[in-house]
Amino acid sequence: ADNERMHLITFMYIAKPNWFERFIIFTAQAIFVVLYLLMYVCSSKTAHRFVGYLEEEAVISYTDYLAQIDANPELNIPAPAIAIEYWNLPANAMLRDVVIAVRADEQGHSDAHRSGFEREL
Repeated sequence: ADNERMHLITFMYIAKPNWFERFIIFTAQAIFVVLYLLMYVCSSKTAHRFVGYLEEEAVISYTDYLAQIDANPELNIPAPAIAIEYWNLPANAMLRDVVIAVRADEQGHSDAHRSGFEREL
C-alpha cells in the first residue's frame, strides 16, 4: 500500500492536478476501496486475481508511457525530488527513470498477486 501511495504522490507532483481532479481521484479511490472490500469478503482469491490483472495492465500502460516519452523528448522532464529519494535515483534523474522504476514495482506486484493466487488453488 505504501508503494502504491508513493506512485500516486509522485505522479501528483508531476501532473499537478487542480482541486476538482483531486476530488475525482479521491472519489474513485473511495469507491474502489468499498467495492474491493466487498469483493475480498466474498472471495479473496477473486480479489487477488483482480488486482493481479490491474497490475498487469499498469505494466502495459507504463510501457506505453515510456514509448510516448521516447517519441517526445520534451515530455521527459526532471524527476520530482520525492521520486529521486524514494527510488534512490540519481540526482539528475528524469521522468523516464521514474516510469521505469514504477513499472518495475508494478511488475513485482503483478507477480506477487499471480503467485499468491496460484498458491491458493
